[in-house]
Amino acid sequence: MLKKVTSILGTISLICFSFYYTDSAIDVIKKTDPIMQQIIEYSEEYGNTSIEPILINNNIIPGIKGSIVDIDKSYTKMKSFGNFDESLIVFKEVYPEISIMNNYENYIVSGNNQKDNVSLIFVLEDSSFVEEILSILNKKNIKVTFFINDDLFNDAVDLLKLMLLSGHRIEFYSDKYDVSTIKKYNTILKSISDDSLNYCYTTFKNDKVLENCKHEELHTIIPTIITDFYPYNDIKNNLNNGSIISLKNNKNTVRELSSIINYILQKGKKIITLEKLLEE
Repeated sequence: MLKKVTSILGTISLICFSFYYTDSAIDVIKKTDPIMQQIIEYSEEYGNTSIEPILINNNIIPGIKGSIVDIDKSYTKMKSFGNFDESLIVFKEVYPEISIMNNYENYIVSGNNQKDNVSLIFVLEDSSFVEEILSILNKKNIKVTFFINDDLFNDAVDLLKLMLLSGHRIEFYSDKYDVSTIKKYNTILKSISDDSLNYCYTTFKNDKVLENCKHEELHTIIPTIITDFYPYNDIKNNLNNGSIISLKNNKNTVRELSSIINYILQKGKKIITLEKLLEE
């Protein structure tokens, strides 16, 4: 019996070694193949086109995903044709080494300025002028992100659903963002949509907010532009690529919102939701 087991183990070891040897031999052949050598040379020249984020004093501006040459797939494709052909190069996506997707310990202060995108966000502590704001946004086909306080989350579910049906995004707004409250409103949002909370909002660095939001894997936002009594002028004087623009639901915003949107678009920028602005 022992001899039989030993024999079986020996056979298995031989098979494993055979596979290993075969794979190693194939790798050696591939590396010496002129097609593979040209692909590797092209890959080194092409490099990695992703852009790393900017990190300054606990603030972060997202990087941009890029591409690299998929050497193995390019080789497989070209080998069937028998020669190197640049048009047959296969690329694959690659994210920055420091990705915002799993970075919750820094304050996001802008989108990447290499893209001409900006985002409008509205902080709502009551329902004043919300229907007027929605009407203007919908007429101009502009999608925004609404940060909504607990009272509205609890008492204005129909209004939230209207925002969602119009293609806007909803996030929770709080001064404290304690963990239990974040969990509560994340559950409420899930109950009325397919979305989850993604962001916390603050106008200044608040370590407690950052800590609580990090605990729940939410990114903490500090807007690039915070408007007040004269939102049009605030935006006109400070607008840049990647700007996160915070607006209030007041009569000044309603009066100037159409002009604000027109100005931003005339400057060659696209207005997109916060989620899309911060995509790498």
